[in-house]
Amino acid sequence: MKIVGIVGSPRHGRNTATLVQQVLDGAKSQGADVSLLYINDYDIAPCDACDGCKQTAECVLDDGMRTFYAAIDGIRGLVLGTPIYFDHVSAQTKLFLDRLYAYVGPDMERHFPEKVRSVLVATWGDSDPDLYNEVIDWLQGRLSLYHGVETVAAIKAADADTIPPGRRPELLQAAFAAGVRLAEHR
Repeated sequence: MKIVGIVGSPRHGRNTATLVQQVLDGAKSQGADVSLLYINDYDIAPCDACDGCKQTAECVLDDGMRTFYAAIDGIRGLVLGTPIYFDHVSAQTKLFLDRLYAYVGPDMERHFPEKVRSVLVATWGDSDPDLYNEVIDWLQGRLSLYHGVETVAAIKAADADTIPPGRRPELLQAAFAAGVRLAEHR
């Protein structure tokens, strides 16, 4: 089973990435083939809204997003992690999501791989653990509506700047368990 982790934080190895990696480690423990990509490491242009993808069934822009399209090809699992900046997903995450428009056909038929399940990871600085539930719901809804992705778990880390996820054994265990659950889907 192929599972890709996508980190929408510009910070390598920090809060969001730590949890995405834990989810991937859980999936790998079940024999999944996992990979990890940081959106910020690639030169990705915003969607031009040219609708060229509706004619060719792929994005016509030749940039770093091609690495992500190749990584997504044939996946059964997606681990998408974002920090919450200014009350929503990071700009990197939004850019990635906008470029997934290439998978939506002219009549809204889907070209995204079928039967993909996801684990969503969100981190933020405020101490309220439910403050950004609506952002997670929004993200889950977009993946489901446009790409048919079923979200099996959401890992939330409030107060991440004060108590980093790497120092919270219960959170790390929950992320690992979500990865195990994600890989159990065959």
